[in-house]
Amino acid sequence: MSGVTGKTIVYLPNWLGDMVMAIPFLSSLRASIYGELWGIGKSNAIHIYSGHNFFDRFVPLESKNLITFLDTITFLKRFRFKRGILLPHSFRSALLFYLAGISERAGYARNKRGFMLTHRVAEDPALEPTMEHYLKIIDILGGRRIIMDVPSLIVTEDEEQKFNEKYIDINKSYTAFVVGAQYGSSKCWPPRHFSELADMIIKRYGMKVYILPGKGEEELAGEVYAGSTQKEGIEIKSMGIRDLKVCLSHASAVVTNDTGPRHISAALSVPTVALLGPMDERYTAYPSTCTHTISADVPCRPCNKKKCDRDHECLKGIRPETVFTKLEEILG
Repeated sequence: MSGVTGKTIVYLPNWLGDMVMAIPFLSSLRASIYGELWGIGKSNAIHIYSGHNFFDRFVPLESKNLITFLDTITFLKRFRFKRGILLPHSFRSALLFYLAGISERAGYARNKRGFMLTHRVAEDPALEPTMEHYLKIIDILGGRRIIMDVPSLIVTEDEEQKFNEKYIDINKSYTAFVVGAQYGSSKCWPPRHFSELADMIIKRYGMKVYILPGKGEEELAGEVYAGSTQKEGIEIKSMGIRDLKVCLSHASAVVTNDTGPRHISAALSVPTVALLGPMDERYTAYPSTCTHTISADVPCRPCNKKKCDRDHECLKGIRPETVFTKLEEILG
């Protein structure tokens, strides 16, 4: 693969956490090819990967409607890509590259899409970390892996400047809370637990607590705020990905559900307390010194379900006092 000319395009993951865990793969790919490298995927990937210079060009693809799909096929055909690499496992992503006439198509042959791939990555029957899962695509293409134990993100000067101009009130030490999870409600620590933890932080350290809800999580953030007795020390800040990344980079610590922003803050070298619920942590395992995971010992965990059909024991069992003790170690 090294030294091969021609355009390469990568279909990027849809989830924030997977985008971050794809960084070792993208670093290795960029070092292994000679020629243009394009990315295609959700527009928030632009902000996740800013500063890395992975891509010569990026194609945003938000909508899943048929017209957009057909227009994208027509657009890609114009550029005669030599190879396309698929990080998502969806049938649709493989169909896009197949119909666009990309001659080499590499990825995992899941979801009955193997006939559309020219390079199929062998599946490991054992559960493997997502970082390693992506890096195996480099191996099958004959590229070389860049040694990178953990993903790293960059905040650019432009991102920093725009954030400071927009959020002139955020200038003190603070702890950031990520109280939602795009995966589903089963990953969410109870709002009252977040409220109790916020009260402890404010009383002990006089530190601000910023709740950072994602799209559709504003009501959940409101529950956390309403349950606090120290409301003067809590604020809800709704941000896009670019500003969220900068905000997390400034935090003294981050307390988060097991969701995308936990990987963003850890990749920015910010102490991150991740509250693990139903998911098997082997999917997201990498040796980060900035990530501190807390879980409850319950027999039904991990179940990997989006909605809990029991009493949410795995997250209710993580007490605010336990998380605060970990924060005391971090904040000193």
